[in-house]
Amino acid sequence: MTPAAVSLEAVTARFAGAGGKEYTAVDGVTLHIAEGAFVSIVGPSGCGKSTLLNMAAGLLPPSGGTVRIFGDALRGINRRATCMFQQEALLPWKTVLDNVTLGLKLRQPGAGKRTEELGREWLKRVGLEDFGDRFPYQLSGGMRKRVAMAQNWIVGPDILLMDEPFSALDIHTRQRMEGEILSLWSGTNKTVLFVTHDLEEAIALSDEVLVLSAGPASRLVGRYPVDLPRPRNLIDIRTEPRFADLYRAIWTDLREEVLRSYAGPPSRPAGGPRQRP
Repeated sequence: MTPAAVSLEAVTARFAGAGGKEYTAVDGVTLHIAEGAFVSIVGPSGCGKSTLLNMAAGLLPPSGGTVRIFGDALRGINRRATCMFQQEALLPWKTVLDNVTLGLKLRQPGAGKRTEELGREWLKRVGLEDFGDRFPYQLSGGMRKRVAMAQNWIVGPDILLMDEPFSALDIHTRQRMEGEILSLWSGTNKTVLFVTHDLEEAIALSDEVLVLSAGPASRLVGRYPVDLPRPRNLIDIRTEPRFADLYRAIWTDLREEVLRSYAGPPSRPAGGPRQRP
């Protein structure tokens, strides 16, 4: 059997809290993400979505449990993944082209001309071929996101870890960026783990949506396959009856967790994550 691209096996994350008390962010979460899948994680604010992403990236070792990448236990930074966060990791003193090619230069020092050629190819793919000599401050928010996408994809990662990358954009730019990420991902065997607060965005993009419970000690409480056909027309997909059905099914459970987050630490129901057709 082919190992999952990302496996979190009973992972727990604990942090030191005030007065010497421990705070448990996520508790005993197990999930397996197949190679080539696009999976989104949703849940109330503070439920540990980014914590799980950071563990998959190797930026945060689990307090308990094991992270596996293609079957191998992860120790240190996940070299098979790139991370795209809410804030673009662009160096303000470098040009757009230099920012895009920085990862390649660090991985392949001395590549020279070929690195620049690849950088210009990726700028063309994201519609910025005329902006290679600009600096980040000279770009719009959407353009900076395109630079960040090229920066992540150019190094050829097997896994893309994305933490609310489009949350700061207006709705129209956001939908355009969602379409561009699907265009880049479609037809590849790349695995995407995508964190978002927006349930509509999660359904529109994903093969599967995972729901985390309210924190602290968040658990995985729902897994929902998204059977909308691909390729997807993101402009009109939200008007499709099946989209509405999926939204209602997932929101029923997500709403319960959001209300629990308002009420304080929740009691934990027995059993594993809910699954809906």
